[in-house]
Amino acid sequence: MSLLLTQAVSAAEANPTPEVWRVITKMAYFAGLIGSVGGCMLYLIVLRPVLRRPSVDPADRAVLQRRAGVYYALVGTWFLVALYFQIAGKGARVKGKEIPFGDALSPAAIWRFISVPGKKGDWISSGAEALIQYALWGVAAIVLMLAFSPRLREKLGVLTLTSLIVNFVAYQVTLLPTNFSKATFDTIANSLLDHLHVFSISTWVGGIAGLVILAFSRRRLSLGAGDVFAQIWTRFSTLAMVAVGCILITGLWLAYSLVGSPSELFTTSFGRFLVIKVSLVFTMICIGAANEFVMMPRIGRARAAGAEGSVFRLALRTFPVLVTIEVLLAVGVLFVLSFLTGSARVEAGDPEDPTLSGTVIGIGVVLAILIAISFVTTAKLSDRLSRSAARAHEVEQREAVAAES
Repeated sequence: MSLLLTQAVSAAEANPTPEVWRVITKMAYFAGLIGSVGGCMLYLIVLRPVLRRPSVDPADRAVLQRRAGVYYALVGTWFLVALYFQIAGKGARVKGKEIPFGDALSPAAIWRFISVPGKKGDWISSGAEALIQYALWGVAAIVLMLAFSPRLREKLGVLTLTSLIVNFVAYQVTLLPTNFSKATFDTIANSLLDHLHVFSISTWVGGIAGLVILAFSRRRLSLGAGDVFAQIWTRFSTLAMVAVGCILITGLWLAYSLVGSPSELFTTSFGRFLVIKVSLVFTMICIGAANEFVMMPRIGRARAAGAEGSVFRLALRTFPVLVTIEVLLAVGVLFVLSFLTGSARVEAGDPEDPTLSGTVIGIGVVLAILIAISFVTTAKLSDRLSRSAARAHEVEQREAVAAES
């Protein structure tokens, strides 16, 4: 796949193709971050409120709680291991002091990277900043790993909240510039938008990945769990729409800042890889829209009919299959992300990066309002379709009863 992608651009224009170890470590790191952040958001905003409802069968609640705890513990383990390889990779790629990745894996090499003094004017070295950030991420991962303990798993809400807070603080560490004299409004704004972009992607993708894993518990669940998952999907769809809205807004700015003109999407290697990434994300959004306008009304119709078997099949078999496709597309996005280095502006020789002028901010606000309106309309339309489907089924039932009478 890597060969096919690199062949899609000319050798003269292509960004340097990352080594295999770089692709693997970067994908593993982002998978851990997304699983950790998105998984915690999923539990705190969606799973816990639904599982606490009195209508949930205690046996089903216990199964889902146990599966969720094991899942989060495994995510924490994955993230902790991926962090080690990722920081080793950063040490191997220090400009002007590159070393083989195999050598960078040694603790001594990692220590040399994080202990290098900062440049003149820096209040902290980039290595020390990385140490603080990765140490905090490690703490967040270890907190999730505590869910391996059945006793601590009962406090999963506390574990996920703690891990989410530490994750958030860790990710914001790099917002502080190592040299404040070189910091500008544009660089800080770019960092904020980039962080919001990653956090939103983590919420969306990490959430759907967690729900797919939980759906594998269906053999141990009662038929009534179909209704529980129907409530989970409904609640998560709202969270997903907010996350996708943030992704669209921040993604538009990042694309604008990295690509000078539409033609650079096809004349630079960065632009071509960006087109592939956007196409994958767009497909994910289309699948999500199909779930919202097709699957949710079908589930609503089955719930209104009291057909537990149909609700179970739709919510725990059909729906997860479609969401699994989204997860696979997200893996493709992570793969392509490894090839997005530099920017199309640099490749095309553009004179300077854009600035956040009042006009640009105004356009961004208008776009944010339009996206918010469209998503609210989508939610209301989906809900109306579900209610219409339920009313239509009630009418059919009444007519059937009248005919029999």
